[in-house]
Amino acid sequence: MLTSKLEAAQKGIQRRYDPNFAWVLNDAAPWTPVTRPLAQSTVALLSTCGLYRADTQLPFDAWHDLGDPTFREIHVDTPAVRLRIAHTHYDHVHAAVDPNVTLPIAHFQRLVEEGVIGRLYPWAYSFMGYLPEPHQLITQTAPQVARRLAADGVDAVFLTPC
Repeated sequence: MLTSKLEAAQKGIQRRYDPNFAWVLNDAAPWTPVTRPLAQSTVALLSTCGLYRADTQLPFDAWHDLGDPTFREIHVDTPAVRLRIAHTHYDHVHAAVDPNVTLPIAHFQRLVEEGVIGRLYPWAYSFMGYLPEPHQLITQTAPQVARRLAADGVDAVFLTPC
């Protein structure tokens, strides 16, 4: 069920960009319960804030009307000064002050030190959250990342949406 704000946004996208646009409603999202205590778990970070490493990666195509369904893999030891945002659909003011707003690496490293979580997965995954046409994300990109995380024994993923 769409809220009135989502209905209004859908109609705006239909008028401006794609007359066939409709939000994807997922009433059957797969649920996997946590099977081990967090203190023994490997946790990965995932962000939809459009982060990328300015020194080694191309930015997301943030100016494309239909967004960019690709992802960027960012090592958790990457200095924050090397990260940039390529996403035009949210206000970056808080992320500019503290990159942990968009990718809370420092907070999760502290949780590891405190024994709250067992291990922080060494790679964070960044996506651009604005995707009016999510087919490639749903059928290719997200499953590719999910397979990597599963193969590497990740127990839980923390999502930072933007």
